[in-house]
Amino acid sequence: MDKLYSQQKLNSDKSKKMLKGVVVVGLVFAAVTALAGSFAKTVNESDIRTATVVRGNLQSGISTGGILIPESEETVVSQLESHLTKVMVQAGQSVVAGQTLLALDTSKIKLQLSNDDEAIALKNNKIQMRQHELKQTLSDLRGKVELLKIDHESRQTKYDRLAKLAKFGVSSELELKEASLNIKRTKIEIKQLNQKINNIQASTKTQIEGLELEKSILVKSRTETLRLYDSAVVKAPSDGLVIWIKNEEGSTVSSGESLVKIADVKNYKLDVSVSDFYANQLYQGMPASFEYDGFNFTGSVYSVIAGENEGALKLMVKLDKSIPTQKLASLRQRLRVDVNLITGNIKEALMIDKGPFINGAGLQKVFVVANGQANRVEVSVGSSNNHFYQIKSGVTAGDKIIISDVSEFANLTRFDVQ
Repeated sequence: MDKLYSQQKLNSDKSKKMLKGVVVVGLVFAAVTALAGSFAKTVNESDIRTATVVRGNLQSGISTGGILIPESEETVVSQLESHLTKVMVQAGQSVVAGQTLLALDTSKIKLQLSNDDEAIALKNNKIQMRQHELKQTLSDLRGKVELLKIDHESRQTKYDRLAKLAKFGVSSELELKEASLNIKRTKIEIKQLNQKINNIQASTKTQIEGLELEKSILVKSRTETLRLYDSAVVKAPSDGLVIWIKNEEGSTVSSGESLVKIADVKNYKLDVSVSDFYANQLYQGMPASFEYDGFNFTGSVYSVIAGENEGALKLMVKLDKSIPTQKLASLRQRLRVDVNLITGNIKEALMIDKGPFINGAGLQKVFVVANGQANRVEVSVGSSNNHFYQIKSGVTAGDKIIISDVSEFANLTRFDVQ
C-alpha cells in the first residue's frame, strides 16, 4: 500500500512540473511577442499615405449610394391599330421636339378617311336636295297663294258691285250671299296654303337639321381619323434622350401600346437606397449632396418610402434648381454616385481625411507620425461624411496620421518612417 501511494504522488508531482513548464513557455512567448512589437521597424514613406488633422466645420451625414435618373420621362403611345413600317432613331440617341422617330402603316386610315369623305359628301348632297325641294315647293305654294289673293280681290270686287246693285233691287240676295261665300272660301284657302308653307318649312328644317347633325358627327369622326393619320408619324414631344423605342419594323402595333420613351436629361433626380437603421434620422426636406467631375451638387429629400429589399428604404432626392447648367451638363443618366445625407453640422471639429485606417465610429488605434517615427495611439472617432472622420479625442490639430491600411502593423506600437 505504501509503495502504491508513493508512485501516485510521484506521478502527480511530475504533472505539476510539466504544467509549470508550459505556463513558463507561454509567458516567455508572450513577453517575446510584446517585446517584438516594441522593436522598431522601418517603413518607406512612399508606401504609406498620411493626412494632417485639421479643425473646421464638419457636415455630418449618412454615406450611401444613389443613381441619377431623369426628373421626368414621357412615353408616346400608339393611337391606332397598325404595324411599324420605319424606325428613324435608336435608344440612346438625343432628339429634339418635333423630330420624326418612327412611322406606322396608314393604309387603313387612308381608307377610313376616304369613306368619311364620301359619307360627308352624301350628307351634303341630301341637304342640298332638301333645300332645293323646299325652295321649289315653297315657290309653287306661294304662287298659288298669289293667285288666290287675285281671286280674293276679284270676288271682293264682284261682291261690292252686287252689294251696290242690291240697293237698287237689280241683284238678288242669293247672288250677294254666294259672292260673300266665295270671298270667305278664298280667304280659307289662302290661310290653308300659308299654313302648309309653314308646315313644310318646319318639316324640311327638321330634316335638314337632322342631316346637318349626321354630317357633324361624320366631320368629327373624320377629324379624329385625320388625327390618327397624323399620329402615324410619331414625333418627339420634347427635347430629350430616347431611353427605349419599339424598333422591330413590320411588327404589329396595338392601340395604346408604348412606342418610345424620352427622358428629360436636362434635369435629374437621385434614387437613393439606405438601411432602415437610419430611419429615425431621415425626413422630407433633408439636405443631400454628392460630387462628380469636380463639381459639388446639392439637393433635398422629397420622398421616403420602403425599398424593394427588406431592411432598406428608398429616398428620392430633387436637385436644387440653382445648380448652373454647366454643372448639370456633366451628369448622365444612370450615373452612380456617392451621396451624403446631411444630418448635422459640427463646428470647430477635429477632422481627418477618410481612409481604410479606420473602421467605423468609437475607439480606434491609429499611428501618429512625428520626427520620422510612427507611434500607435488610441483615438475616439465620432461623426463622418464622404470626406472626413471626426476625431473626438486622442490627437490634436496638426498631427500627422497614417490613413492608408495599417493592418500589417497591428502588432506594432511604433516603427520608423523614412
